[in-house]
Formats: sequence, structure tokens, C-alpha cells
Amino acid sequence: MLIININLSATGTWKIDNSNKHYHGDLYLNKDEGGIVLYIRIPNNSSIMSYLELPLTIPFIAGSTPNGAKFTLIDCKRISTQSRIGSEEVFGYEAKFMIEGVSFNKEEKIKFTKMRISIPGIIQWGDASNYVIPDIDNRETLIGLKIIEPIEIYSCRDYTLSYDLTFNSPFEMMREEIILKQIPYLIIEAQSGQPIEWFMKIANQMKRLIEIAVGIPLGFDSMVVESPEINYEFENGNDKKHIRPLEVVHAFKQNMSKVNNTKNKLKHDFLFNLNELKQGDFPKWQEVSTIMEPIIELYIDSLYNKDLSVSRHFLNMIQALETYHSRRIAYSLDDFKKRVEQLLEVRPEPFHEQDKKFLLEGCRGFVTLRCRLADLLLAEYSFIFHTGDFKLTDFPQIVAKTRNYYTHYNQNLEHKALKGEELITAFHILRNILEYYLLKEFGFDEEFIHNRIRERISPIMTSNEIKKADRRKRYK
Repeated sequence: MLIININLSATGTWKIDNSNKHYHGDLYLNKDEGGIVLYIRIPNNSSIMSYLELPLTIPFIAGSTPNGAKFTLIDCKRISTQSRIGSEEVFGYEAKFMIEGVSFNKEEKIKFTKMRISIPGIIQWGDASNYVIPDIDNRETLIGLKIIEPIEIYSCRDYTLSYDLTFNSPFEMMREEIILKQIPYLIIEAQSGQPIEWFMKIANQMKRLIEIAVGIPLGFDSMVVESPEINYEFENGNDKKHIRPLEVVHAFKQNMSKVNNTKNKLKHDFLFNLNELKQGDFPKWQEVSTIMEPIIELYIDSLYNKDLSVSRHFLNMIQALETYHSRRIAYSLDDFKKRVEQLLEVRPEPFHEQDKKFLLEGCRGFVTLRCRLADLLLAEYSFIFHTGDFKLTDFPQIVAKTRNYYTHYNQNLEHKALKGEELITAFHILRNILEYYLLKEFGFDEEFIHNRIRERISPIMTSNEIKKADRRKRYK
């Protein structure tokens, strides 16, 4: 999406892709919001040029200004074309990335071995700090500094992924206000040179994982890349090379209006934190993250989009569960029937008939929502979900009828549909079920999953009991 609030930052010559032809153009930037727009101007005193005079998409555009500043724009897409008859043709491009300080001449050279990218709002999830409270006996120091080393999240033959915190040390003490600040970063170190899009795929996978853990949508802020081929140049005759970090302006800037305040979070407020993530299976998540993407989007949106109605939150969670069951457990009715037979193998014979009816009743040519919810609720007989005042065996049908009422507005179902506090409670139960399966996808063991799911539903149970007690008191 084109950022409107941008300002002219540079005028110079630009080379498109691997061609040797140069064009004049103006670069407009909004670094705070990630707006990168280049207008290439081609003089033209004759007929209007072809719309395809320049490509619609360009892998990279390299440029320089008369004063020597250099830029490289990456992943550029045409956003406008304007013909000024008898004057010039103007082709507008929006870029996803812009590297300052270097002008690449070939696409295959735009590779790096390290990226450092910040994600605001995840300090508590990282569960680490450079600032510490000193021992109680040390009365002369209020805040101490204990610099943490980068915390490794994952490592394989291709790259290492770590979590790190920068910190500031204020040197000007004669001020009324002194600010201490920490910034959380992901560090991705590749074994060989990789394009910037390669790093972003890993960073986005990790960001998505943290979003699930903390329950808020996140974004990226500052980004720096490094390559052993790009060094500082010194004129003192010292042959020692020092890698020169390159700042990257990008179109994935953090929207601070979407970030909730994470102060005073309790342990169960996070689905898991960085330290607990070590108990999971990160490679497993990488394998399924693409399949899980629409489910995660519904989960995040349904939990933290305050503009949605209660019924919309409820419907989002239903759709997420239905999609999860279809994608990860059983897509077709034949698949589901085979699964039911496998489930019954672990059950005593006297329960087979009632279990089969609970799981398959109503399936005619496809797997119904009620049956998918029944299967998820049983959790392969390894966990019992809290369903409040709803009878466990009735809950899938109640939810299915409520969904049908809100989506199709069948007035015949109105008296059977959940509303008000019952609808809110049902939403929390459904969220609890989905989080159970999310933790399974992350590879956590059963003990951790069971304890965390109980912890997260406990405040809802307590709140409901308080409300019921209050109603009983008022109606006495």
C-alpha cells in the first residue's frame, strides 16, 4: 500500500536491474512508516511511450546522487504511470526494502550473512533484561547493569536464530529526566550469503510464533544487514577489515497503535515465553507454519481486534477450529471415518457405540462442524476441557447451531443460539481448545500443554463463578 505522507529525500541517477542504462529519478521516503517510492523520469518530446517501456516489477534499482550518496531499492513494484505530453514520462515504483550506503550493480551480489531486526513489545516474552535490581544490601545502587548474551533459539546447518537486547547507558546526568531503554532484536546469522527475502521468511516465521505466544499483532522496526564483502574503508594503511553494517529502510514497520501494553503480565498470560520455547520443537513449527497461517490470522484477529463484536469473535474462533481440523486432522469424510475407527481402538468395547454416535452423528457426505468440534473436544481421550455450565457432550451441537444462527440468521434457531455472557463463555472455551492444539503443533509435551491450558482457563472459570454468586445474592 502506498504511503501518502512521504518527502523528497534524494534526486539522482538510477540503474534498473542488471541493465547498464541510467535514468534520472526522485526518491521519496517516510522511514518511520516504511514508505519507499521512486519516480523515474524519462524525457520525451514525441508520442506517448508504451506502458511497458519499463517493467512492472523490478528486482532491484541502484542509484546515486551528485554528492555521492548511494542507495539500492529491492523488490520494486509499479504503482503509477504518467505521461506529460511534450515533456516526460514518469514511472512510479514502490520498494519493499532500501539499503543505504551502497549501490549494487548485480542482483546476485545483493546477499548478506547476518540480519538484525527489532520487534517492539516483546521484552516480557523474552524474560530477560540487561537492567537488574541489585542485592538489598547494596543501598548505593538503584539499578545495576548485567549485559546478557544473545539467547540462541534455533540452529541448523544453514543458519542460527537468536534473541538479543540492546541497551543504552546515559552519559548526561545533569538532566531532569534520564531514560533507560532496551530494544529486543532477532539475529539471523546465515552460513552463506543469502538475499534479504530469505532472512525475512525466517524473521516472519519467528514473529508469527511470538504473536501467538503473546497474543498481540506485532511488526518490525529497525533492520540492519551485514556482508563480509562490505567493509569500512580506512586510509591509514591498516589492512584489517571491519564489516560495515547497512541500515535497511523497509515496508514492514511496526504499527504501534496495534501493540497492547504488556505490563504486569502473569505467566499464563503468555501461551509460552522464550525460555519455555526451548521445551518445544521449533523445526516442527517451521514445517507446518504455512499450513497454519489462516488459522493463526483468525486466532490473532479474534483475540485482539477490539472493534469486532462478540459474535464476530465467536465466529472467527469457530472458523479457526474448523479450518484446523480440516487441514491437520481429517479433510474428507473418508479420512474422518478412518480416524474414528482408530480412536475407538483405545476405548473399552462398551463405549464404542456411544462414542461413534458422538463423533459421526449428522455426517452425510461431508464432515459437519459439530463432528469436527466433537473430535477436537475429545482430544484423543487424553485431556478433559472445561466447558463450564455446558454439558461436554452437548457443547459441539450448541456451538454449531449458534454458528448457523449468526451466519445464516435462521430465526428458527434463535431460541437455541447463545447470546450475551453465554456466548462470551463459549468463545473462551473454544479459544482454550484451539490453544491446546497450537501448543501441540509447537511440539510441547503433554504435561506442559495440560498445565498451561488449565492455567489459562482458570481466570475465566473464577470470573464465571463470581458472576453466578453475585446473581444468586441479588435474587435472594
